[in-house]
Amino acid sequence: MAVRKTYAPKVICGAEINAIINDEEFFGKGRMFAHVRLLKGEVVDWHVHTDEIEYYYILSGEGVFTNSDKTEQVVRKGDVCTMELGSGHAIKQAGEETLEFIALIIYTD
Repeated sequence: MAVRKTYAPKVICGAEINAIINDEEFFGKGRMFAHVRLLKGEVVDWHVHTDEIEYYYILSGEGVFTNSDKTEQVVRKGDVCTMELGSGHAIKQAGEETLEFIALIIYTD
């Protein structure tokens, strides 16, 4: 067993991504397990997942999640967003507090 900090954060499309595990630690089963932070006004733009699914677990703050059918839903602490195979989505920070969530992307085959 080992204890360490998250990997050095990266900023991608306005999102601060703090990887919890790296690609090698997925053993070919996925590509992201991270603590994500969206500062005021930041957005993860619309994108589609093929051959993978993604989950968000909201830790704090408030956001607006855009579903695959382009409907929007407010998300808060404790909410889980599920992006199914082949579906698109987006999320943006709302309110005064930084939106923080865990993102997990796993491969379907």
